[in-house]
Amino acid sequence: MIQALSYIIVQTPHLEAWIRQAQDHIGMQVEVIELDQCVRLRVDEKFQRFVISKIDGEATMSMGFEVANSDELKRIIKALESEGYSVTKGSQQELDLRGVEEMVFFYDPDGVRIEICFGLTDADTPFESGRPIGGFRTDDMGLGHVALITEHFDKLSHLYRNIFGMKMSDHTDAPFRVEFLHCNPRHHTMGIAHTGGPAKIYHLMLEYNDFDDVGRAYDIALTNPDTIGVTLGRHINDHATSFYLKNPDDWMIELGWATRTIGPDWQVEKLEGMSLWGHDRTWLPDDKREEARQILKRLAQKGVRAPVVTTAQTNNNQTNEVK
Repeated sequence: MIQALSYIIVQTPHLEAWIRQAQDHIGMQVEVIELDQCVRLRVDEKFQRFVISKIDGEATMSMGFEVANSDELKRIIKALESEGYSVTKGSQQELDLRGVEEMVFFYDPDGVRIEICFGLTDADTPFESGRPIGGFRTDDMGLGHVALITEHFDKLSHLYRNIFGMKMSDHTDAPFRVEFLHCNPRHHTMGIAHTGGPAKIYHLMLEYNDFDDVGRAYDIALTNPDTIGVTLGRHINDHATSFYLKNPDDWMIELGWATRTIGPDWQVEKLEGMSLWGHDRTWLPDDKREEARQILKRLAQKGVRAPVVTTAQTNNNQTNEVK
């Protein structure tokens, strides 16, 4: 079974812009591997969480998922091959660049490269943020979550639920069809959506330890409002307060805080919408954007609200719940 989203691989013609945004805006640590060609980005004690390489062609993003050991990797390889996927073993150069013991990759029904690995090593030095922040919430919950817009919803749902072993957290049909799936205490590691548009990477979510770091990242984004793909708001399911920042390749990084976690008594539910308030999705067609606004109005009229649970504050390691 997949344990977590471990890392992201980006190939981009906009390496310099990625470095500036990652370091100066988001607060990641940049480690140069090859000048003007390749960098690793860190957000915690791990060897890397992003590998960004410069290319001349079209940008791509790949995801690396982690399993517990070599036996579990072999089990997933067998399951993938039985479903008709062509699985390739990673080269030693790829393993060294990622800092993992073993890795294989394949392509999902939408053509996204998916890597499965185990043994992501720790770095030799402590994490040093690119700007003053309280760090990112990772640990046993992995890097964060990814949301994909897919043209093959049922095939992708089968891949993540029946082959990778992820469990349903919740789902909705409005303003479009979405499933949220978990594989560890993080509310969801994957979101898959069918919006009626072409397949693409929608966003990657990174979670700050401190709420002020979301606000300060938003302040920076407001100096260039065109970089804001989804305005500040709060999700109805994982309770994250967040906004979405367009990255140089024009998909988005959600920067959020205080997500809820999944426990053994979790009950799947159908959601009334995507957010409690805010989160105006500037990329939606006008009719879907208006539908989303009407959902927010209905939730507000009902007085729907959610607790704030903080578990990783840098100044207070105790859990605080405000209702």
